Order: sequence, then C-alpha cells, then structure tokens
Amino acid sequence: MLTKVKQISTFIENKEGHLAGFTDILAKNNINIRALCVYDSIEYGILRLIVDEPYEAAELFREAGHVARMIDVMVVEPLDAPGTMNKIFHLLADNGINIEYVYPYAVKGAPYMVIMETSDQDKAMDLIAKSGFAVTDKA
Repeated sequence: MLTKVKQISTFIENKEGHLAGFTDILAKNNINIRALCVYDSIEYGILRLIVDEPYEAAELFREAGHVARMIDVMVVEPLDAPGTMNKIFHLLADNGINIEYVYPYAVKGAPYMVIMETSDQDKAMDLIAKSGFAVTDKA
C-alpha cells in the first residue's frame, strides 16, 4: 500500500493526564485511533494522530479550545525483508528528500505500515512506487 491519509496535529502540554484528555474526546465520540505519535519537549509536545474520522476529531479538538491542523501524510507498506526501510530512507536522501518524521500505522488485519512526512510528498511517493521497495499497485 502506498497512499495518503489525513493526519491531525495539535500541541499538547507535557503534563500528567493531558494525553488522556485528548483521547477522552475521541473515545466519548466513538472515534478510533489508528496511529499516534507524541514528540515532546520540556513543556509542550506535538500530538500526531491518524483516526477513522479526522474531520470530526479536528472539529472536536477545536471546540475544546485546541489548535488542530490537518495534513495529508504518506502511508507506506514496505516489503517484508531485511533492510527495506533502510533502502527507502537512502532512496529519498539520494534524491534530496528529507524525512521529517516516521511512525508505525496499524489497521486491524493489515500488514506492517508506516506513516511518513517528507519535504516533498508527491516526489517521495513517486520514487517509492517506482522503487519496488513497497507494496503498491503503481507501475
């Protein structure tokens, strides 16, 4: 699989219970978390989420007084072989594309996948699709 999904990003205070507060909003509204990543600093972090209802989740966060940004991120299903992610990372680096972040993505019954944000998503998707390092229906 090589596609794009909506990711929500929001600032979160680096304090006890704040992550639970965000997930409370989702749980109370029957929104399923598919992937999440928290990048922290001393006082604040960035919470990145892939959910099954991204527009609704972003609106709920805004209604609760949080800033919620939504962007398209790349979903990559790498081939299940040693060194595949290394090859993908080198492919992108060798073509002048920076990987801004990467984290795992899980969908029930699906194989291992990762979320990637790069400095040039369209070029990165095209390179990966043509490389043979990921499962894709593109030639």
